Formats: sequence, C-alpha cells, structure tokens
Amino acid sequence: MGEKPQNRRALGGNPPRQVAVDVEDNPAGGKMLPVWFFVGFIFLVYGILILITGLTELHHPPHTVLARELHPTVWWGALLTAVGGFFIYGFGPWRRT
Repeated sequence: MGEKPQNRRALGGNPPRQVAVDVEDNPAGGKMLPVWFFVGFIFLVYGILILITGLTELHHPPHTVLARELHPTVWWGALLTAVGGFFIYGFGPWRRT
C-alpha cells in the first residue's frame, strides 16, 4: 500500500484559502434577469386577458350598472397592459442597469 496523502493543514502549513463570491459574479457568464421583468410579463398577460374580457363585455354588457356605465375591465386591462409593457421594456434583458 502506498503513502496516504496529507493536506497542508496536517503538515502545519497555511489554512486553505477562502474565496468570497459576490452576488454579481456569475460563473456561467450569463446575465441575471431582474424580478421586475417577470412582474411586467405577468402584468402584460393579465392586462391582455382583462382587456379582451372588457371588450367582450362592450357587446354583451353585464347586469350591473357600474360595468355598463364605466367599463372598469376595459380601463384596468389597458392600464395593466401599459404597465406590463413598460416593465418589460424598462427591465428587459437587452437593457443595461
């Protein structure tokens, strides 16, 4: 049987060097996407779905006065779509922060 290799600590050498890894370090070389990009994607999808529902309700109005008079689904759908588009444009992977 051969000799057992011993580490430097057992021989009285310096302790192993520790390296701190920063959050910004990415060993794969890719870029992390911010959470706001995904929030914008969810807002955009929900906004489009609500806007389509609101446009459908224009032709088949519900039985409530609020929905018939003010059309909140159209307004909220348009608002969510605009905010989602803003977040996707502002925090997309093509933008440098």
